[in-house]
Amino acid sequence: MLCVRCRTTEAGPDSVRCELCAAAERLDGRTHLGGRKRVTVTGSAVLRSPVALGWATAGLFALVGLADLAGAVLDLRTAGFVDRVADGDWAAQDDWADSESVTSWVTRFWALAYPGSIVVFLVWFCRTRVNAEVFDPYGHTMRRGWAIGGWFVPVVSLWFPRRIASETWYASVSPADRRGPLLLNLWWGTFLLDNAVSQTVSRALNRAEELDEIARGYRYVAYSEMFSVVHAGIAVLFVLALTRRQHARAHQPWPPVAPGPLPDAPAPEKV
Repeated sequence: MLCVRCRTTEAGPDSVRCELCAAAERLDGRTHLGGRKRVTVTGSAVLRSPVALGWATAGLFALVGLADLAGAVLDLRTAGFVDRVADGDWAAQDDWADSESVTSWVTRFWALAYPGSIVVFLVWFCRTRVNAEVFDPYGHTMRRGWAIGGWFVPVVSLWFPRRIASETWYASVSPADRRGPLLLNLWWGTFLLDNAVSQTVSRALNRAEELDEIARGYRYVAYSEMFSVVHAGIAVLFVLALTRRQHARAHQPWPPVAPGPLPDAPAPEKV
């Protein structure tokens, strides 16, 4: 008999579902929706390759990470110069000025790479979200417009993008891929922590008045930039992982997900 779910493949000998549909039920089970109400997909989603955008996003994130790493090294050097000046070595002021000149160039490079990475990332993020509607029209609790708007609305930006990314991640799964969302959680956790730490240390440096406070502030900023490098590396891995997952899913089609769990039917009698 045909599978009661996809109606295209022969069911297993002791089941009413084919092997692929049975795997989909086990892997997904709608558990990632957390009991939230699904949104209705209009059917206007079009599958488009995320590969080029994914690699562009990963490359820009890598450039931002390199700029953060260079900034951390320069800020540690600057902290050393400030300590020397505080100890009475006024000749260190010239080295301090030279270091500030190099830092300004690194800052300009970062100011170009970072906004560019954000724009390309949002385009990639939106495309993967639309692709996810094609893969699983019933596995989403938020409309696709939140893939962009969720990043800019205060307060809800703390969890809306993560929810969309999670639903996109699960919608792009294939029966052969049993990996959980550990990488996704690492990416989102380091993103929130990186933003909080960066803002805190920047305010501390701006408030510094004494030389020892300024040196300490530069060191804190350097440590924050080192953590930003870690976050950039995790972001690169997440983007490439989801891109590969969608690419594989698009080239290995399997039966679409049903609107909800179907009632179990009695297994066919063996002849």
